[in-house]
Amino acid sequence: MSALNQNAKSKVLLIDDDTDSRELIAQLLAETHEVVTAATGSEGLKQARETAPDVILLDIMMPDLDDVSICGQIRGNQLTKHIPVIMLTGLTHSEDKVKAFRAGADDFLSKPFRPEELLARIESKLRRKQDTGGTSSEQSEVIQCGNLILNLASLEARLNGTLIPLSLLEFNLLRYLVENKGRLRSREQILEAVWKNTEISGRILDPHILSLRRKLEGFDHNLATVYGGGYILRDELPEQNKKA
Repeated sequence: MSALNQNAKSKVLLIDDDTDSRELIAQLLAETHEVVTAATGSEGLKQARETAPDVILLDIMMPDLDDVSICGQIRGNQLTKHIPVIMLTGLTHSEDKVKAFRAGADDFLSKPFRPEELLARIESKLRRKQDTGGTSSEQSEVIQCGNLILNLASLEARLNGTLIPLSLLEFNLLRYLVENKGRLRSREQILEAVWKNTEISGRILDPHILSLRRKLEGFDHNLATVYGGGYILRDELPEQNKKA
């Protein structure tokens, strides 16, 4: 058993309308995790608020609420907004992955998947959540970057005083870029720091960067792409945002 599960089992909320899929995944996770299940999006949202899971597994196609609506409500609720969400789907098109990340998902796993891959993804999210908690002194820290403020205690980002709805992964990604402002970071360095050695393609960064840029409209810094090199947060605004 991993170090994450030595003292107590972490809680996983599984939201999936397919009975066979729910039972199979619940059985797979039962030994190392406490599993709570929901057969509808509405029931899943209720369970998320009432049971405070450590990770949410969400099927991308639910009968009553679509994944965008479910993720939006998870991110919009003070009690659930920082719970990592892993989307599960039988769809494999890149457009579906972009849709999932834009909806607020932290990760995306296509069915059928290997059991060890699902377990690794969940443990990665738990470890990142644990790392983000930090010590009590770290939790009181506030990072300011121009008109952006990151509160490490509440895991909140505010732009010009307005709260920005970020997933836990987006918050960690933004924090990493802010802490490395002015330094070019390669895809590999970002995956190492933010995804914690998860064996995934560097292309998974693209939709997250696009989502951050969209949510950071009005930010007085430039999150720039250096083709072939990676990403860098610069002091100057993007050219299209500069006044003539």
